[in-house]
Amino acid sequence: MKAVYILTNGPGELWDWARPLVYELDKRGIRSVLWLLPCQFASGMERICAHRLSFYRIIGPYNWAKTFYESIRARDVGLVVQLGGDLMFGRFLSRMSGAELFCYTYGRKRGLHGCSRVFTAYEVMADHIREDGVSPLVIGDLVADSLRLDLDVGEGPKMGLPAQKYTSRKVALFPGSRPAIRQRALSYLRELYGHLRSLLDIDVITLLSPFSLDEEVKAWEEAGLNPTRESTPFALRGVDLALTQPGTNTLELFYLRVPTLVAVPYAFLSDIPFSGLKGVMLRLPLVKDRLLQSLSKKKGMLSWPNRITGKNLIPELVGDYTPKELAEAMIEYLNDIYWLKKTSELMGQLTSSYGASKRLAEEIMQCLG
Repeated sequence: MKAVYILTNGPGELWDWARPLVYELDKRGIRSVLWLLPCQFASGMERICAHRLSFYRIIGPYNWAKTFYESIRARDVGLVVQLGGDLMFGRFLSRMSGAELFCYTYGRKRGLHGCSRVFTAYEVMADHIREDGVSPLVIGDLVADSLRLDLDVGEGPKMGLPAQKYTSRKVALFPGSRPAIRQRALSYLRELYGHLRSLLDIDVITLLSPFSLDEEVKAWEEAGLNPTRESTPFALRGVDLALTQPGTNTLELFYLRVPTLVAVPYAFLSDIPFSGLKGVMLRLPLVKDRLLQSLSKKKGMLSWPNRITGKNLIPELVGDYTPKELAEAMIEYLNDIYWLKKTSELMGQLTSSYGASKRLAEEIMQCLG
């Protein structure tokens, strides 16, 4: 029996994209094989976490050479679906097996011309992809479907946080899905929370990746930052304001209607990873910091909700922020009850993009015949 090979790389792509898709494929009786690709952003826990999902088989992660070698040996490939990672792997497996290649992406990506079908979440994302002469199908956001799995609300109620009251204010901290950035963030956020507590009666919860190791959780506990690997919707109960970095976390917070600040302090620029020749060049002393600071001054909208809506729905704080300065900015927003309420209402008014996993599963069924 031919299987759908789902190729993915980092923790976010596995949990937020592949998880809802394999759920829909499993309901339809379609056998899916997960192939974990080489990834510098991987946590090392992806394979262990993947065993919690209903994949028929899990392959990898291997180094590049073994990944190509195993692609030549694959015999039961009915369709290749790539969710993140370098498309050279999906294109090679497709060529070796004779199976079609589907790709889901948020933006422009080298190699999309070699795909049979390209899918994306929003029209604004599709516009950028079309600049390369590729015509994607807008099917909705897999991240929204991933949250629905956590909430287990099916087709019923709108997305939203369960009601819960706290006597003090509560903030949620998102230190990132990549271990190197989380490690750098620990001391910064510990100091930030100290300043917050000196200015306001406030509680905190820190959302660590579900791929985080136990010893990392312990380190955040010892720092007094109340870490959790609980699913995002339930971890965010009663949260007044979230602090995060650019990325898919901003979409989760958007769908859950949590007022959010996106912060990129210059202190973290040196920890942003790049691949290939660019990554080699940026390991040179001072080159990376100078380049990224220059790019940050020319930035447009960083967070996906702002880019999707064309509005400054989520304030973006980019600069040489100390923990004290960032804490003071957070306090200003926490004390602005009107802004908190209005932002949450605006998030709820905007149409959410659910159903991507079902649409993609249907396209896969049609391809398989």
